[in-house]
Amino acid sequence: MSSSKDRNTVFYKIYPTQQEDLEKLQLKCLQTLDTDLDIIWNSESFSLQVDANSSTPCLSGQLWFDNSLEDEWYVLWLLQKLTRVLPVVAQVWDDDGEFILIEAAEVLPAWLNPDNSANRVFVYQGRCALIPQPRSPAQLAYFPQNSVSLQQALSCIDKVDMSECVRLNETIDKKLANFPNRSTHKIRCVLPVHLVHALSLSPSIISSIISVYLYSDQREIQSVTKNRRLDWTDTCATNLQLTRCQYAQLYSQRVTTTSAWAHAPVGHADHSATQLGLKITLGAELALSIAADEIVTDKEFGKYLDRLKSLGYFADNIEGSKAHSEQLHKAELFYKTSQKTDSGSVWLASSRALKKLVAQDRATFPDYAGMEVVESADDSWMDEVPEEIERWFLKGRQRDVGESDAPKLDAVDVEDKTGVATESVLPDLNSKLQGFIDQISSHEGAEVPDINLNVDDFMNCLRELKDTIDKGAQESESEDTSSLDSSSLRTESEEEMEEYMRDIDEQLKTTTLSETFKKDADGDVDIDLNLVSNILESFSAESGLSGPASSVLASLGVHLPRDSDIAGS
Repeated sequence: MSSSKDRNTVFYKIYPTQQEDLEKLQLKCLQTLDTDLDIIWNSESFSLQVDANSSTPCLSGQLWFDNSLEDEWYVLWLLQKLTRVLPVVAQVWDDDGEFILIEAAEVLPAWLNPDNSANRVFVYQGRCALIPQPRSPAQLAYFPQNSVSLQQALSCIDKVDMSECVRLNETIDKKLANFPNRSTHKIRCVLPVHLVHALSLSPSIISSIISVYLYSDQREIQSVTKNRRLDWTDTCATNLQLTRCQYAQLYSQRVTTTSAWAHAPVGHADHSATQLGLKITLGAELALSIAADEIVTDKEFGKYLDRLKSLGYFADNIEGSKAHSEQLHKAELFYKTSQKTDSGSVWLASSRALKKLVAQDRATFPDYAGMEVVESADDSWMDEVPEEIERWFLKGRQRDVGESDAPKLDAVDVEDKTGVATESVLPDLNSKLQGFIDQISSHEGAEVPDINLNVDDFMNCLRELKDTIDKGAQESESEDTSSLDSSSLRTESEEEMEEYMRDIDEQLKTTTLSETFKKDADGDVDIDLNLVSNILESFSAESGLSGPASSVLASLGVHLPRDSDIAGS
């Protein structure tokens, strides 16, 4: 399993505005944020390390938010809180650049551009501060005219007139208005009791479990299904809190049923709960496989705890008390996230924690089966598309590919009441596939062209232009010249291409390639039938997981039933 952690990652640094020990500052940040870190992150959790590689003393961190932009903006909200409470200045950006400036592009001063924006936007005293260009000779003493170094920016940040950043902050405040409240979704699912117990003790582990599952492939899933580390026969219903992004991804991910899992049939009240439970259980099995045969040493963590004790982190709380245990748990969480260097290592840290939790004695568990479990929350929000987004999407598509060629937003209804795809959908599916193929494509994928170019009209114009030129040339030439065979005017490259195509045809005659194509009643190759047939075969071969065929069909608004769905109904 692998993830594209080089993308969708937010980076941040925290600079003290006064002389201070960085380890003490790290502890103060942990204490300041406190419960604000006890949330369900989409992929990774917030972390801070002493940056040993920076020439300017600072704490640094990075967070892979994957598909959840809410996590990225929540990081900014956390940095605003830190700079409001502590004497620090924060800098934040992502792999696209200064996302604060990108969000507020419409209200930025005209002089600001990508060439002079480096080291100009910071989080200071709970607000976003933009270092301006000097407006007077006096300001030249502290505001740089063109490029700004980090040292220059930090030395003049306290001189920024925040009243000039009002429109910038108004725009950013709209993005952060709901924090610290986050968009979550409660689900009801059926899980192995050992996994229920582990998640009740450490709810944040669910992020890594789902992330590992989403980035797994069919081979890995088949492997952990055969080599199970959890007892799939000892299950119970439970409630879990997920981010909306996690739920949407988990819900849309297809899963192949297995006889080892007690799967409720389609239409049964527990169908959704067992579907979601199987996906989460597979994610847990994958996570446990990561931690298998790992030798975990606590020497470094012991040193970390000793430093916390010397800094007074546990105060007067007695070891073993509830307050001490809560602080210890937070320290463990912060330590784990502080040690990560890539997505694999944060999965490994969570996998190790999960391995310890599921290894606990079943006899010590509470009666989870007897606990009250509510139904999953309404997920109709997944079907809500703001009208302005729909209008923007249609407008963009019609501008790029032409109104007549723009695909419709409505999904293709490919099922009748029995859940079986009807023949009436095939012409529409074929037309959508043809429209997709007509777009610009390469080894990097397909994209919508920026310029609407009708190839046929363009070639006709070229032919007409060529005919006009040829006609004028023929009228001025002598009769001897005009009587030449037009074949002699063909270019050498055209003759080479024709010869090349003839060679290919001769080679194909000796193969059985032509027999693989589906043909119509007249014996001619039916291009449309072959196109639809091949895409359906590819879709079926994905076995319920995401793949190129389902991705292409989804982008076209086509949602085909899976074999398991048809069989179940």
